[in-house]
Amino acid sequence: MRKGIQIVVIILLGSCTTPQMPLVNSVIRLSNDTIEIGLLPEVGGRLVRVSLAGQVNIIQSDSTLWNEPPGKRPSLDPTKPFKSYNGSINWLNPQSEWWVKQDSFPELKAKRSPWPPDPYLTYAPYKIVAQMAREITLISPESPYTHVQFTKTYHIEGNKVLLTTSARNCSNDTVSWGLWFNTRMNGWDQVFVPSDSVSLIKSTDPRKPGENKPALAWQNGCYSYITPLNNSNNKVFKGKSFFSPASAPVIAGFKANQWLIIRSNLIDKSVIHPEQARIELYIENSDNRKEDLQELEMQFAYEKIAPGSSITASQTWEILPGTGLTTKNELGKELMNHLKIQGLD
Repeated sequence: MRKGIQIVVIILLGSCTTPQMPLVNSVIRLSNDTIEIGLLPEVGGRLVRVSLAGQVNIIQSDSTLWNEPPGKRPSLDPTKPFKSYNGSINWLNPQSEWWVKQDSFPELKAKRSPWPPDPYLTYAPYKIVAQMAREITLISPESPYTHVQFTKTYHIEGNKVLLTTSARNCSNDTVSWGLWFNTRMNGWDQVFVPSDSVSLIKSTDPRKPGENKPALAWQNGCYSYITPLNNSNNKVFKGKSFFSPASAPVIAGFKANQWLIIRSNLIDKSVIHPEQARIELYIENSDNRKEDLQELEMQFAYEKIAPGSSITASQTWEILPGTGLTTKNELGKELMNHLKIQGLD
């Protein structure tokens, strides 16, 4: 366990909340009778597990990496190889500005490098500053690259998880950033963006020779990528789509007969940085199914942050059991019916 990280186990007698036992030594578990989540404070304070109680993990994260010894944890040097822990993480937007506010790595600054994300926010150990039966709050180190410090709070209630992230300007100058939530599922899981057909802004073309553009379809009031057939001759499909929904944003993923429905508040599209969109959906499909990804992303307002001030954004996750349906058409209808019942379609 790294210095500054403390795991607190709270047992509430007579409470329906399950005692907070680690899934493995480095992962903290919050659960109740309905859902469970797992957090990895030592690597970016990220969420690495979410499911109905006792069920398969919905999000993509390699559990063999969760309990690595300190010597195998990733470096905070952005020139070192990137290590994919996946799960759900926060970045800053826009991506093109990740390295323009620092001078330690002039090559990254000069080419406005879009990769990697700030390792102080995504790889560094987070300190637990508060923990209760259903809630935990963690803070990152202060980043010398983007000049912010993240505070993350995870709260569970019933079948919902509330994720709140704040970015505090820890420099002496005003900086401009927006918050970005990125949740990864497997590239072959079913993922939907409920919205009007006109909400699609664009879909990008593949970036490298040999990559193919995945098909995006709108059906039953949802956008969704169409996964390729098994006989696609080992082709690689990669693409990203950008959406500006007219109503409060929703992204839904389905895995192992469980729904993960991600929601946030409606904000004016004019406050989103022009290089980004309120909802972004990225996909990779290949013959390496275990490692393939979909990224369920939401962008928040790009704002000026005065020294010592903060910006805050949040998502609400709802975890629901499926009804045994499996086809994209059936699942799209089931999702829209659920949203209609809740008055959110």
